Amino acid sequence: LAGIAAGLKLNEMIESGKITAEQAVMGHVGAYTYAEVMSGYTSFYLGAKSVCPSVTMKVKFTGSWYDTDKEYTAAKSLISDGCVLLSQHADSYGAPNACEEAGVPNVSYNGSTEAQGPNTYIVASKIDWAPYYEHMINCVLEGKQLEKDWTGTIATGSVKLEAVNTKVAAKGTQEAIDNALAG
Repeated sequence: LAGIAAGLKLNEMIESGKITAEQAVMGHVGAYTYAEVMSGYTSFYLGAKSVCPSVTMKVKFTGSWYDTDKEYTAAKSLISDGCVLLSQHADSYGAPNACEEAGVPNVSYNGSTEAQGPNTYIVASKIDWAPYYEHMINCVLEGKQLEKDWTGTIATGSVKLEAVNTKVAAKGTQEAIDNALAG
């Protein structure tokens, strides 16, 4: 869903003449080369590609879950490499701050960064661990084996999307997200 919001923003930038279709390059600041991070940026990319067929993506890893300087530097490098929209799977404000300084739209992770980037923040996805803890506790109470690969979803309330920043997001973004959720 966050990828759809990014792809719609890229389409808006293409339609307005700010970039060409070939310049629809996203950057992603990732913490580690772990499956969680890689599956996250892959789904983000596929969401963007579902509405902006010309999009490509470059990824830089910081080797840390929280390092403001490394995340800022990675974001600045991606912007210098031609990325016109950034996302992240790291926990500091480094990448959103770099985006705000450069005027590059951004999609955040694990919570809104609108306060840091009021002119660039589009939306953020986040994880809510409460449904997993409830499932785990219920398994124990009911004497059931806990699955080794239980995965929460939007339907279980484990994955959430923060409010769309309508000042930055492309027109129709909330409607597109709602339509994707409706299925």
